[in-house]
Parts: sequence; structure tokens; C-alpha cells
Amino acid sequence: MIRKLPRYIWSVYFFICFILIFLVLYPFFVVLLSKPKWYPQAHKLRRVWGKMLMAVTGLYGKTTKDEELKLDKTYIFTPNHFSYFDIISVNTQMPYFFSFMAKKELSRIPLFGIFFRTLDMPVDRSSNEGSKRAYYLANKKLKSGISLLNFPEGGIGPQVPKMRDFKLGPFKMAIEHGIEVVPVTLPDNWRRLPCGEWIPAGTPGRMRMHIHRPIPTENLKPGDELALAEQVYGIIEAKFNEMNGL
Repeated sequence: MIRKLPRYIWSVYFFICFILIFLVLYPFFVVLLSKPKWYPQAHKLRRVWGKMLMAVTGLYGKTTKDEELKLDKTYIFTPNHFSYFDIISVNTQMPYFFSFMAKKELSRIPLFGIFFRTLDMPVDRSSNEGSKRAYYLANKKLKSGISLLNFPEGGIGPQVPKMRDFKLGPFKMAIEHGIEVVPVTLPDNWRRLPCGEWIPAGTPGRMRMHIHRPIPTENLKPGDELALAEQVYGIIEAKFNEMNGL
């Protein structure tokens, strides 16, 4: 506990900066999220928020890609999920416009609910009705040309850095709409901010990201979602092990 004290202090400092920067930007979010046509600008402002936060807390990102993605194309992004820092990473280090699908508990955080009432989608996995509503909203976003980002593990598991089995929802939607799936590997965030403690013992440092080559789905059919999920799982796991020297 004593040896971790500086890391706890850094975590408290990080969350203070997180909230203070958000409060400064909040009025701008209110305006930009008041009309759907301004949502892309609101998402860009989230990137600014993340970059400012990383700059003042000693975090630095490095993004590598198998290939450049088209900024005007619709994708479903599927990163691994080992840390709360993953949300900051994908917002800040990915230059693409997308909507989050995230657990409904995040929508209950004061002020942050503004994102889940507009740009993003809360997922209530505890009820069939909640899951169906999230699936309906996600399909509506895809039809309108908005990319989605979904953590297919459904949450941070207790066995980090071992991934949970993937849920099939995002892969079903990809096949249904013929949309490419983009695996994303986040190899460092679990070291920066481990989960499992009320106040995590965090550390500044690098937050790498690797964006993989998109996987086409136009030739897949309903029932192929399990094989697609396993393919994505294998791609992320292999890259995660490579980047961590495992």
C-alpha cells in the first residue's frame, strides 16, 4: 500500500483533471449535441478533451495501422477492453467519427448522460428489452452511415490481461449490414490504470493502439457471426501478445 501511494496520488490527480477539463468544455458539448448534424463536431471536441487530459497527466499515445481507413466509410470497431482508459484511448487516438455502445451505468454519471441521450447508446444487458432497444438504435445509426464502436467483451473481466469471450451482437450487425469489422488492439492501458480497486493505482506513460485491417463481411451470412467473432478475437490476442512480448 505504501509503495503504491505515489500511484494513488497520480490517479486522484488524473480524475481531478478529467472532471475540470470536462466542466470547462461542457457548455460547448451542450450546444454541439443539441442537433444531430453537429454530432461529428461534438465527437471532435471529445478528442480535444482527451488530448488535453493526456497532455497534462503525462500520458502519450502512439497509434499504428495496418492500412489507412476511409474517413467517410462506415465501420464497426471492436477493441479489447481491460481498463477504463480504453475509452480515452479510442476517443483520442482514433481519427474517426463513431458512436459508442457502452454499458448503461455510464449514462447515470452526472452530466455525462448527455452523450448517451444523443450521440452514444447505453446497453442494458440485464434485460432483453434493454438489449433489443440498444440493437435497434445501433442498426439505426449504421443505416444512417455512422460507425459504431463496441467492446465485444461486454465489460472488463476479472482475468485481465486475458480477454473474455466475445458477445456476438456487433458481429451479427456487421453481417446484417455488410459492414467491415475493424479489430483494435490496446496493449498498454491495463498497466496504466488497472481495475479492481476503488481508487486504481495508475501511472503515466505510453498508451499504444494498433488498428487492424478491416475484415469484409459482404460474403458472410447469418450464422457466421461466431466464426467472425473468433477471427477477431484471434487477431487481437495475437497482436496483444506480440506488443507485450508474451
